[in-house]
Amino acid sequence: MNVHPARPAPDDALGMMARARQRDPIGDRVHTGLIMATLFVLPLGTAPLAIMAGIAIGYSLLRLWATGPAVGYLIRLPIVWVLLGLLAWTLLSLLWSEDRPEGWDEAIILRFQAPFLIAVWPIAHRWRLLVWALAAGAAAAAVVQIGQWMLPEHWPMFLWWHAERIAGRYPGLVHPNSTALVAVSAIWLLWLIRPGGARGAAGAVLLALAAAVGLALTGSRGGWIAALAGLAAALPALARQCSGASRRTRAAAATLLLGILAIGLVLGPQMLSRVRGAATDLRAAIGRGDYSGDVAARWRQKDITLHLLKHHPLLGVGAGGYVGAARQYVQSHRPAVPEPLADPSVHASTGLLTHPHSALLYHAAVLGAPGLALYLAFWAALAWTPRAAGRRVPLQWWPPWAALFVAFAFDSHHMSAPGMMILMLLVAIGAYESREPARWKPSESRPSAPPASTEQPCAS
Repeated sequence: MNVHPARPAPDDALGMMARARQRDPIGDRVHTGLIMATLFVLPLGTAPLAIMAGIAIGYSLLRLWATGPAVGYLIRLPIVWVLLGLLAWTLLSLLWSEDRPEGWDEAIILRFQAPFLIAVWPIAHRWRLLVWALAAGAAAAAVVQIGQWMLPEHWPMFLWWHAERIAGRYPGLVHPNSTALVAVSAIWLLWLIRPGGARGAAGAVLLALAAAVGLALTGSRGGWIAALAGLAAALPALARQCSGASRRTRAAAATLLLGILAIGLVLGPQMLSRVRGAATDLRAAIGRGDYSGDVAARWRQKDITLHLLKHHPLLGVGAGGYVGAARQYVQSHRPAVPEPLADPSVHASTGLLTHPHSALLYHAAVLGAPGLALYLAFWAALAWTPRAAGRRVPLQWWPPWAALFVAFAFDSHHMSAPGMMILMLLVAIGAYESREPARWKPSESRPSAPPASTEQPCAS
């Protein structure tokens, strides 16, 4: 009779995850399915998302008896401490906010921050499955958007919950900017997977094209700029790979290019109309002080933020205090009506919005210099998270990082559940891919779970 000696508990992240899978293999599969379902419904409605996220986070807490050591390792990562510092400073800012109820509403979205990261981390070894689920959700949203575009008057009204009817904007089931964020994330996280098989490559191309169609239909100019930022960040990796590309890779690239050209031919005119509208708004805001346009109003948030940062540099105006402080600014800085007298109704628009429409501007105005520093520290830590010991940051990591950074710079996605959950997914992927191979192996006396993947798909 063979007696296996007692083995010490693992002290490395991948070993802790492997031990948790060995102790609770069924729970690991259920956990994965719940997170996949949550990411799938991310662009498919607030109620389904709230329900699935609550179930997934609750189940992950029930599994802490098995995953606790791995979660403990996660909490020791520097990027998590930056997140906790940002959470603490946001809550502390309620002390000097002029509108604490609104501040609580803004802070409550942070329930999708650390809790969702804790829920994703124990199954980060299956992050590719999670990305496939997210991309499938983006494709499903694109189907709804295509229906809204082709059958605007006959499409069921419950699929038009976002009541705003703006030419060239087809939101799907959530706000169009959130739909755009999910689409951009799906495109560049699929790039991060780099599936090797023919079926995987074909599936990635089809889902990426579906997400691109959805992105185009949202009419979200910030989303388009974010997608282009990801493309710009991908060029070095593409240049390095093009010389030795396989036939399958070349076929996938050709299919993507043809698909993008087709999207441009069909949807290009309405996209150009949105771009021209943005240019007109900017000229009106800069040249005439006319903030009545959508983009013009967003432009004014920059002026408001700089004013608030100048007068509240250390504390900001506090969570919930932006609207009141911005209202005081626009009342004291109304644009003068030029001579000869222009239409006074145009200059009656002050460009006042309920939030700065930029995560960068929000942290500067609302949380002051400390909040802005913590926010930038988070992105700096996220940029360096997937750097394995002694190695540089993989080139494959830059496109999703750049796309999301720009997307958050053009809207306050940190105040939405999709924005928070996608960021936490990216944190988990980067932290997992930077770990060294597991030193701990499952005991031979028990059925062994599949070993954690140690490949670096995003290695340059």
